[in-house]
Amino acid sequence: MSIKEGSPGAFLKKVSSSARYRKFPLRAMFELTYKCNFRCAHCYNVSDRQKKELTTREIKDILLELKDAGCFYIGFTGGEPFMREDIFEILDFAKINGFRITILTNGYFIDKKTARGISSLGTSLNCVNISVLGATRGTFEAITHKTGSYENVLRAVSLLVDEKVAVQIKSVAMKPNRGEFLMIKRLADARNVMFSYCAALSPKTNGDREPLKYQMSLSDIRKLEQELSGKGGPERERRLRLNLNAGDIGRKNPFKCQIGVSEAVISPYGEMNLCSEVSYPRYDILRGSVKDGWDKIKAIVRELEFSEDYSCGSCVLSTFCHWCPAMGYALSGSLAKCGKEAMEMALKEARGSVFWDKIQPIWNRQKDKIGFGDDVNKRKRI
Repeated sequence: MSIKEGSPGAFLKKVSSSARYRKFPLRAMFELTYKCNFRCAHCYNVSDRQKKELTTREIKDILLELKDAGCFYIGFTGGEPFMREDIFEILDFAKINGFRITILTNGYFIDKKTARGISSLGTSLNCVNISVLGATRGTFEAITHKTGSYENVLRAVSLLVDEKVAVQIKSVAMKPNRGEFLMIKRLADARNVMFSYCAALSPKTNGDREPLKYQMSLSDIRKLEQELSGKGGPERERRLRLNLNAGDIGRKNPFKCQIGVSEAVISPYGEMNLCSEVSYPRYDILRGSVKDGWDKIKAIVRELEFSEDYSCGSCVLSTFCHWCPAMGYALSGSLAKCGKEAMEMALKEARGSVFWDKIQPIWNRQKDKIGFGDDVNKRKRI
């Protein structure tokens, strides 16, 4: 069904387009705390216990600055946001100030009272995203390292559904839950809630590669994509055929997301960063402003696009690559060059493509220039 002119959908579509063109932060992800009652094996967050997290007043002030900067969509995440005693004061303040709210939570603390409180946000609430990492207690709690988490989280989903709250089950496909990932999808279907997932793990924000050992193999990821949707490779290979035939190869935009274009990220310490997965540049909003922080983020993204070190702009593997600058910074300290792990995964996927005979000669010419095989740990940090 097409969006009718004058409908709310058409209006928001125009606003999103305007935000990308004018580069204002229409969307923001606000990490309210790094505290969490789970100890998930794949988590990338590293808290700095020496730093003080934002007060309620400081969060409200930042929300007002975001509003003035043009922000409409706000996501509250963590850590676990419901570990903050002031969470509903923050949510109500966001509602009063006209934000469209998304909550990202592990669901553990959502009881009947909390579910009713979330429901009271009414039309200001977009949805609640809940992480479900296993379809059985054994797998779920082996990942979260929290006894009772399996029952609590699934009960939270049911309580929110009973309160007519839009829920999305979000999951991460990885080695520990590969055998029951389709069952996780069925849990969502059985409860008539949305489902989304990702299969790319990130290093910790301090560069620790520990989470990457849970990364599924490329072949398993492709199999899972096909099992979940019946699709996977064909659409991507159709696009690649067009790109190669047109001679249009390489990634023209370093970021796949809209960071520095229409999306902002703020840490529990009041720092504006490129991404929740990388603590850079750590612009201190409390000593400056949301506006100045946003200008700095925009400048970093703009300058990166034209950096001489930006090797992805002409790389023939870019269609197959899951790298992003945030991951590059976490692994190697450089926003401009992808790490060895990302190159190897993209190369393996390209070799399995029906177009490898066309890709190979281009790759053979490019790989030395790009620096394939370099020790990523020796690359200069920005």
